[in-house]
Amino acid sequence: MNWRWIFGLAGFGILMGVLSVFGYTGKIEWLFWLVIAVICAFVIAKVCSAKFFLTGLLVGLFDGIFNSIVQSAFFNTYLANNPKFAEGFGPIPGGLDPRIFVLLAGPFVGLLCGLFLGLLTWLAGKIFKRPMTATSGA
Repeated sequence: MNWRWIFGLAGFGILMGVLSVFGYTGKIEWLFWLVIAVICAFVIAKVCSAKFFLTGLLVGLFDGIFNSIVQSAFFNTYLANNPKFAEGFGPIPGGLDPRIFVLLAGPFVGLLCGLFLGLLTWLAGKIFKRPMTATSGA
């Protein structure tokens, strides 16, 4: 596995965190994530020779973690620029600080997105599979 590519592509999570903090993603955030998933799947399929699903899963997981870290770090700005989210953000069970809740939700959301990205990456790996050469190994 190439950790440089995994963390490099997971930088999209930081980018999306910043964009969402300043309210640029709005109701089309899912579309941004879909475009990012397609780009990541294509890149992983082109640069990796194996473990497509696992690589996609890890990229999605770290995307969710990095995104939640940015949103939690700038939580007041996030709420100010995303009033719909602020309205829907009701009381949290147990009186948990909303910033901590966002941090805890990040890995779970990232895991779900990672499962989707892993599947998409696995499919892309099948479509764009490079032919094996005698020097590339098994």
